[in-house]
Amino acid sequence: MRRTPATFAQALEHISERPTPALIWRDGPERVELSGRVLVNWVEKSASLLVDELDVESGQLITVSALPHWRLVVLTLAALRVGAAVRVTGNSADDAAVHAELEAHLDVNVPAKHVLAVASPALAFRCEQPVPDPAIDFCAEVRSLPDVYMGMEEPRDADDALAESGITHGELLAEAERAASAIQDHTVYLPLSDGWNERALLITLGVLLRGGAVLMAVNEADVTPDVLGQERAVRLPDG
Repeated sequence: MRRTPATFAQALEHISERPTPALIWRDGPERVELSGRVLVNWVEKSASLLVDELDVESGQLITVSALPHWRLVVLTLAALRVGAAVRVTGNSADDAAVHAELEAHLDVNVPAKHVLAVASPALAFRCEQPVPDPAIDFCAEVRSLPDVYMGMEEPRDADDALAESGITHGELLAEAERAASAIQDHTVYLPLSDGWNERALLITLGVLLRGGAVLMAVNEADVTPDVLGQERAVRLPDG
């Protein structure tokens, strides 16, 4: 019988043991496939960026754009890795330590202490245009950071993990397992018609914990029956 990992770090360790796909991202002709190991590598690097470079502390708020992008998924998981509270939103907040936004929608005047600009092209090494101060080019900065997060900030069970719903870090993994309890297939297409949000996060994390993979796309019209066949994916069950 599969057991839910006790901590988020243990969950990531479990996911990292998989050489098989964990997250598949499609944007028109662009396709990115991340194995469990590679996905966790990105999460660990991003966690180091948040703590070592941006001085994020556990319990602080991090806001992440609701626009679909695989790097924003990574940043959400990294925020949870360091014990932050995540709010997926189109706007930042006065008390946010960091706000992450796609470069095409960047607003350096949001009230967050730090703003991360995320390159839109799926495999870009940096933003297409120079990032205006005081924003930080996420893709350019994260690549040089350690593959393993060694920071001191860790989740505290009683702290909020998801700021809107109030799900705590102590509840997060069980809630993710519950959100994906009806999903049996190895690869599931997760529509993002409502954007990247808490429900999508919980389903994604739950599928990964169950050993499955998640297919995401910018445009739902791109996920044709042929694409589902190529990815050996099924649609998310209703409900």
